[in-house]
Amino acid sequence: MNYNILCNLVAMKHMIVVVSLLFSFQLFASHIVGGEMYYDCLGNNQYRVTIKVYRDCNSNGADFDTPLNIGVFDKVTNSRIQTTAVNFPGSQILPVTFSNPCVTPPNNICVQEAIYTKVITLPSSTNGYILVYERCCRGSGIINLMNPSDEGLTMTAEIPGNANGITCNSSPRFTNYPSLLLCNNDELIFDHSATDPDGDQLVYELCTPFHGGSSGDPAPNPPNFPPYNLIGWENGFNETMPFGANGPISINPNTGELIAAPDLIGKFVVGVCVSEYRNGVLINTTTRDFLFTVFNCDISAAAEIVAQDEMSTFNSLCDGITIQFENNSFGGTNYLWDFGVPSDPNASSTQFEPTYTFPSEGTFVVTLYLNPGWPCSDSSTQTFVVYEGINVKFDPSEPQCIVGNSFDFVGEGDYEAGATFLWDFGNNAVPAQATTESISGITYDSPGTYPISLTVNFNNCQESHLDTLEVHMQPVIDFYFDSSLFCAPDIVQFLDSSLASSDLVYLWDFGDGGTSNDANPIHNYSEPGIYDVSLEISTDEGCVDTLNLSKLQLIQVFPSPIADFSVSPEFTNVFETEIFLSDLSIDSKEHFYQLTSKDYTFERNLSFNFIESGYHYPYQVVTNEFGCKDTAIRTVFVEPQTTIYIPTAFTPDNDDYNEVFLPIIYDVTNYKFEIYNRYGNKIFETDNTKEGWNGRINGKVAPDGVYVWRITFENHRSVNHEQQGHFSLIR
Repeated sequence: MNYNILCNLVAMKHMIVVVSLLFSFQLFASHIVGGEMYYDCLGNNQYRVTIKVYRDCNSNGADFDTPLNIGVFDKVTNSRIQTTAVNFPGSQILPVTFSNPCVTPPNNICVQEAIYTKVITLPSSTNGYILVYERCCRGSGIINLMNPSDEGLTMTAEIPGNANGITCNSSPRFTNYPSLLLCNNDELIFDHSATDPDGDQLVYELCTPFHGGSSGDPAPNPPNFPPYNLIGWENGFNETMPFGANGPISINPNTGELIAAPDLIGKFVVGVCVSEYRNGVLINTTTRDFLFTVFNCDISAAAEIVAQDEMSTFNSLCDGITIQFENNSFGGTNYLWDFGVPSDPNASSTQFEPTYTFPSEGTFVVTLYLNPGWPCSDSSTQTFVVYEGINVKFDPSEPQCIVGNSFDFVGEGDYEAGATFLWDFGNNAVPAQATTESISGITYDSPGTYPISLTVNFNNCQESHLDTLEVHMQPVIDFYFDSSLFCAPDIVQFLDSSLASSDLVYLWDFGDGGTSNDANPIHNYSEPGIYDVSLEISTDEGCVDTLNLSKLQLIQVFPSPIADFSVSPEFTNVFETEIFLSDLSIDSKEHFYQLTSKDYTFERNLSFNFIESGYHYPYQVVTNEFGCKDTAIRTVFVEPQTTIYIPTAFTPDNDDYNEVFLPIIYDVTNYKFEIYNRYGNKIFETDNTKEGWNGRINGKVAPDGVYVWRITFENHRSVNHEQQGHFSLIR
């Protein structure tokens, strides 16, 4: 391998690259990378909330939320006000620009950005609000966190209350992001300032970000109540020393200028807070969550073609004349491949890892030029030997029955005299192996599916072909049924438990003249009796056979009783509610009546008072001596009549008697019950006919005396009425 002049940057070896906040690199695949939240007041109690979320698109975890949930909490009581879902707006992959050909940038840098926005309405509040979004997880490999794989992030923004005369505040938002890649031999100096739409005073500081979510609940919905836990720093790190004791970092509290000089390799979480002051009063603090990646930057460029015998996707000289090349170069921006075929004008490529099909078998010298024409360039040469391949195969075998099985095999491929062969039929075969191109009479001692392989060696090449064959088992017949009490007419579910290696044909005989060709039939027995059941199965491939199985007196179907009863009268009114029920069932032993939703009886003949007006549907369930049941239902109609009774006094003295003043009223609609004291003030109101007054006013005991009641309602004939009177409260 050749190394050309490395520009005039050799003296800059071991520079540190700081990849800011949003970007990861392939040695440390991450998940959630960072984000921030801010809002704009639109007037009329409306706020447009913006949440920027960043994730490593080379990782397989912590995808964007669809939707994202914003929690709104009271700033003083921490009580939940609402949870708002924000639709996923789509994402974009942020561009990475790095033009120094003599520096090896991180590979596989990919960061997606999603910007969620939502307009929410929040009533004016003295306390103010806290906006919250929680998400997990950050991923492993973060040096300055105690448990990075289970650390999430929580973004918050505070809307101040109107106690200080603030009615429509917009929060600050950061202006810039650091460069994607930066070779830094000195200090990292970055403008980390923010802007505020209201012109409020902004103060910056390094701070500890909030933890949020967990691996068990990565996207809490709804978000958890404040206050929130802080991330857990690893020993030797904290908010003012995120790079450790030897990696100074600071931020100007007035300008937001960030200066850092890390000296450790890895990933580091950094938090920056901007506090918003108006007239000297703190009204909001916004946290921005960063992820910095630091790695050694070797100022060199080297070309390296992966050798043929070391390639992960090309392990044999006989895999064909098409090769997917592998590139282990570093420090490269441009590539030029020469595949060593002068007769082919297209035998070159500028791809990082190209694919090329050689014109024929042979030996070829392949050259890779790294950064051709640049000051920092290099080249690599490898020799590749390619063959067309043997293309080994053999015809698949048709399935056979275990009885008398015998298989024949014929090998095929692009080989000539001198090729060697190895068949492998498995341990259940006789013989288990063979070394001839073709072989006959291979037998198996048990049914199953067996892998068969043929390996051919020819011209320093080895290739194998794999297939399977199936040996069928002898079929076995059996069946059962879903056991239960059967009462005519009734259905029985039959279940086949026969075994075979191929599809079965069924013929069922249920003993009452009925048949079926289903595997698991359902049959209806319409008459009581004892029935024989038989099954015939047959196969037409593999082990061809027909089997029969009969089970005598398998099914017993009992007679069912007949439920019947009469009601008298079927039509009545609320003043004559007694109804007589008379049993008319046949072959019944036990009787059950369900009269209302709460009332039932086991009497055979009875009378019952249906007090409530309207339709009633009593039903009867009868059971015979075999346990078979039948049900009958009848209809009773009680004509409604509006009835009202008002007591003249009550005694709410906690003795469990006459504790509530409650009118008794039936068959009304649009009911309204009101109570007034002696001064004409309304002290009680309800539209529930079952609710009365307990003798208290706003939770306090009402004095003894005379009170006035008024009731308005619509009677059963849809006529509006109003009645009123007075009553006494006595303790």
